[in-house]
Amino acid sequence: MHKPVSQPCLRNQDPIYQKLKLSFSQPGKVLELACGTGQHAVYLAQRLPHLNWQPTDLLPLDGAQIWIQEAALDNLLPAMELDVASSHWLDQQFEYVYSANLVHFVGMDIIENMFFGIDQVLKSGGMLALYGPYNNQGFTSSGNASLDAWLKNDIHPQAGIKELTDICDLAKQHQLTLIENHMMPANNHLLVFKQG
Repeated sequence: MHKPVSQPCLRNQDPIYQKLKLSFSQPGKVLELACGTGQHAVYLAQRLPHLNWQPTDLLPLDGAQIWIQEAALDNLLPAMELDVASSHWLDQQFEYVYSANLVHFVGMDIIENMFFGIDQVLKSGGMLALYGPYNNQGFTSSGNASLDAWLKNDIHPQAGIKELTDICDLAKQHQLTLIENHMMPANNHLLVFKQG
């Protein structure tokens, strides 16, 4: 199998790192949801050696494993299967949870379940970081409107860009408070929530 390369990952990995290093500053374990190609896991684990990074995604994980094995980082674990829609996650606790470009690819029912799962694994006082596009009382750009239409037509009818207030309200129900809303290139955000 050839090593998969995501062009969006190449574009957004450094802007994400520049903001994430401010919030994920203390030593701890990171659970990455929907790691995709594994590029973010490698890039961020290389630059944040105080973090032990656990990438996860749906099967197959072959592409991510190629990136991870090639990097051979002491603080980057092999990717594990985790379905954010499932009711039982890992029997581990993490100081941090991170995900990029997951929220707009799934329906709100899966996002609701994701927050229940985060409840299971995030330590008290832990941090959650979510990267991606969000609406602010509607689309914030014509590009986001086009992306939303593509998601609904090509990915799933329930997929699409979510209202920021809906995500924050859902997070509050799980004792997660928005502490940072970093504006990122190409109409994206890096949202950082703190538990407790």
